[in-house]
Amino acid sequence: MRPFPVRPPIPDSPEFNRLLLGDEDADLTRIALELARDADPDLDPASCLDRIASLSRRIGPRLPSQSGTEDALRQINWVLYVEERFSGNEDDYDDPRNSYLNEVLRRRTGIPISLAVLYRAVALGVGVTLHGVNLPAHFVLRADRDDGPPVFIDAFHGGALLDRDGCRRLISSRSGGRIELDDALFEPCATSDIVARMLRNLKAVYLDRGELAAAWPVLRRLVALRPGEPEHRRDLGIASLAVERPEEAVAQLSAYLEQVPQASDSPAIRSILREARRRSGRSS
Repeated sequence: MRPFPVRPPIPDSPEFNRLLLGDEDADLTRIALELARDADPDLDPASCLDRIASLSRRIGPRLPSQSGTEDALRQINWVLYVEERFSGNEDDYDDPRNSYLNEVLRRRTGIPISLAVLYRAVALGVGVTLHGVNLPAHFVLRADRDDGPPVFIDAFHGGALLDRDGCRRLISSRSGGRIELDDALFEPCATSDIVARMLRNLKAVYLDRGELAAAWPVLRRLVALRPGEPEHRRDLGIASLAVERPEEAVAQLSAYLEQVPQASDSPAIRSILREARRRSGRSS
């Protein structure tokens, strides 16, 4: 089998491209806004960054000189959830706008991971470093402390501060008791893992709605970021054909069949590949 194709750069997406080159210090907030520009090309990232900075500026003066991490978290919670009335979108969880940081700022609602990205950015503005924790069924943040175990922040539920047992109860409630958490799951995750989860969320929403044109840029980023996950390449091929990019459809579907030649859906994919070749003018 041929090696995976070189991961392509994404135009006008410098921080995401840093991530593709293996730089886990790429700016997560800016990456989130680069993803949002796929859905809203007229988005002005600077205005969103200014809005986040203004939230941080409101918190800073409220922190006493000897304040600890939890003091800062409580002040962040007060500004975000009391004064600004951010909240998790329980009523329309699958609205794709919940996943885009600019829309989270505008509508003051989102899903766990998008609210966590906002929360983390606001915290950085007051000197508090938070890490993403990729729990199944629910994304949380982690604040490490010098004087005790880490505290976990549920940005979806008003910034609730949790210990490990609290996280276990949360995941149990959201999964109907089907998921149990071992200690390894509480470790900080990499920036690339956070971005991949954001993209998978969007992919699932758009494919469920049958919106292949909206899914196409999401899938392109997923294939670039996670080339070893062949299902994204397959879905990008199908979406590429739907948006009249048959040459890309041929490339992605052919690569998918090379990665997983015995896939259960290979007969259907070969049929789609033949159509893509016909449209692109290829004979084989």
